[in-house]
Amino acid sequence: MNEYIIYTPEGNTIAPNEDVEVENCQVLGIAKAKDKVEAKENLIKENPWIIEAGFSRSKFIVRQLLTDDELKDINIV
Repeated sequence: MNEYIIYTPEGNTIAPNEDVEVENCQVLGIAKAKDKVEAKENLIKENPWIIEAGFSRSKFIVRQLLTDDELKDINIV
């Protein structure tokens, strides 16, 4: 099972001083799945607030994360 981080360019953040609105990406969560499509579905099943808040699946950016075993293998090479 792979792990994926899912984020979106939708939304914005308020700076600590609250006077500045910052345009950036919003991390929606991390999901375990066999592929990117399943990762999106699993994230939404586990976090229905994402769709309720108005985020669009079509704008999700999904990136696979390296597992600890994969990192160990890379370091060995």
